[in-house]
Amino acid sequence: MDCHRDRQRQRKITDSETRSNLSRIMDANEFCCATFDAANCGTFIKGAHTIQRGRVLQSMAKNGHVGTFYRNIHGFSNVGDIKNGVKRQASIFYGFCDYHDTELFKSFEVSEFTVSPENCWASSYRAICHEYYQKHAAKSAVAWQKDHSDRGYELYEQLLLQEQLALLERDIRKGFDDINFIKQKFEALKTNNQLHQFTSYIVQLDQPLDIAVCATVSPYYDINGVKIQNLGDPYINFQHFFISTVTLQGNAAYLIAHLNEHSIIKDYLRDVFSRDNPFILDWLTKSIFAYSENTYFRLDWWSSLDPQRQQAIYGLAMDENYTRPFEYDDMVSASVRAKIQSIMVV
Repeated sequence: MDCHRDRQRQRKITDSETRSNLSRIMDANEFCCATFDAANCGTFIKGAHTIQRGRVLQSMAKNGHVGTFYRNIHGFSNVGDIKNGVKRQASIFYGFCDYHDTELFKSFEVSEFTVSPENCWASSYRAICHEYYQKHAAKSAVAWQKDHSDRGYELYEQLLLQEQLALLERDIRKGFDDINFIKQKFEALKTNNQLHQFTSYIVQLDQPLDIAVCATVSPYYDINGVKIQNLGDPYINFQHFFISTVTLQGNAAYLIAHLNEHSIIKDYLRDVFSRDNPFILDWLTKSIFAYSENTYFRLDWWSSLDPQRQQAIYGLAMDENYTRPFEYDDMVSASVRAKIQSIMVV
């Protein structure tokens, strides 16, 4: 094969070119995730919000903007660069057609969210599909990097880069396979009318939203620091829980759900929700920043934090938190106005 012949003589790819090409790959990643109902797919792929625009994002917005941390090829960008437009940018992905973006979620997009298995399924499904969409795009992105990123480097540097990318590709494919397995399981609950086979915890706060999230989380450690996943067998699927944001009576509410057959996550969440409310709020707010990139917050809340707390939260978001246990303290919760009003289990 001649794919790397004289590669060291080629011009190096700049960071700007890398960003541009990875953005192009992400932008071209348009398809409807609702494959279980493909026969009803609509006519075009829509820029869909993973987090409700009207009742969630707009409720937090200041002059049409919310805060988030932007990721670039070296990690997250500067902590000061946080503003994101609700209408055209915040939480948007191209993972649903016009039909499914409307039909799957209309029961709580048009009206106030009501606690039911159907609504809990739909809110959690959106989190699952966003993760599936991201992992799907990441496979194409790492393939491009393998083909181009080592241009202009010496042979030993090419080997090191390719080894790093091979490990990254392995992890991305593993992550995609895991979330695809969960997605198919979750879709089967809907099509087979078996919504009793997943469990949802709805944590309602007593104040309007400061922070919103839509994500899936696959913790390697339980809250006591004991390793529960990634134990060395590549053929075991990682289990996830799904976290999404809604509003109840105008106040913040977080929906945390899992498949009942996933005993590792079932035990993990049972332990969390056996604790007192202050601990649960510590766990919830710290986990949102520790485990999700798809997180948004009220700009006035962020500006009210002292620089040390801002830097601590930013550092938490940047860290590889899946790889180590950490303490669930009040790093985030101490700055949130709200307390837990109720916890419902569905």
